[in-house]
Amino acid sequence: MAFAKKLVATTLIVGGTLGSLALINKVTEQMAGELDTVLNGEERRYPWKYGDIFYKVKGAQGAKPLVLIHGFGPGTSSYEWRKNIDALSTQFRVFALDLLGFGLSERPPMDYDAELYADLLSDFITEVVGTSAIVVAHGATSAYAIVAAYRRPQLFERLVLISPPPAILEEAYPGISDALVKRLLSLPIVGQFIYNLLTSRRAIRRFYDKQGYHNPGLVTDELVEYLYTTAHQPGSRFATAALLGKYLHLDVLEPLARLQMPVVTVWGRESAGTGHDSAQAGAAFTRVNKQVEVYVFDKCRQHLQDEQARQLNSLLGNYAGITVKS
Repeated sequence: MAFAKKLVATTLIVGGTLGSLALINKVTEQMAGELDTVLNGEERRYPWKYGDIFYKVKGAQGAKPLVLIHGFGPGTSSYEWRKNIDALSTQFRVFALDLLGFGLSERPPMDYDAELYADLLSDFITEVVGTSAIVVAHGATSAYAIVAAYRRPQLFERLVLISPPPAILEEAYPGISDALVKRLLSLPIVGQFIYNLLTSRRAIRRFYDKQGYHNPGLVTDELVEYLYTTAHQPGSRFATAALLGKYLHLDVLEPLARLQMPVVTVWGRESAGTGHDSAQAGAAFTRVNKQVEVYVFDKCRQHLQDEQARQLNSLLGNYAGITVKS
């Protein structure tokens, strides 16, 4: 009898706790509001095999195609190219897409992995762009660009990698603890609650203050609010669960070493405080492939496409009239 009473009490406590967490999750989602894009250009959707991909395209029909791939982080999306797409579209036909699970693309409740994104990039260029392109990737998504370019070089004219982490040059496999992290964040109530804590406005501001930007004045309330809204769209936690569980890591040491096309890397000089020293990172990539060009921009960290937008736009503009022969 005593055991039965304890069981009932425990059940009520657990049920009440889960009910409270579910209510908090619901309120959080409703407070985030509806997401909209701020990028100029034509809004389009690519019906990919795993879900619709949202993208913007801007620029003359016959101009050299340039594909912009956003990085990973709280609330990330093609929004990070808002200071680049207009300027670049005067010389290129620019395609800025939201990866599956991010931004305005679909966010299906599935197991995300690195190969999925490498395939997405190849399929997008093949079926949407329709010809070889200059591809600009930011952060960890540089790995997918490298692997896709190695497998299907005819689709890539040149790679420009912004703040590519040296970790993509190393092997790394998810361990037991990583699998537990992924599993926990994938849970419907508890996982959603933990995810909401990790993507609160305060957490987002702290992340971009410490890792994204050298100039704290650029981490505005408007920026944080947009990132927060993006991070709290339904289904957001599944891709993030895979990211934090290290299932989105892709080792590119051998593919990078064998690439024949031009590869440009760009870092912010002030990234040393984030564990990505620009000089050491550049040396790591050139050791693998001596043809890799290295640029370092002053007064910026990992989001140099925002902090030094004009300088990056100018660098990319230099490739508008250059055709790389295979």
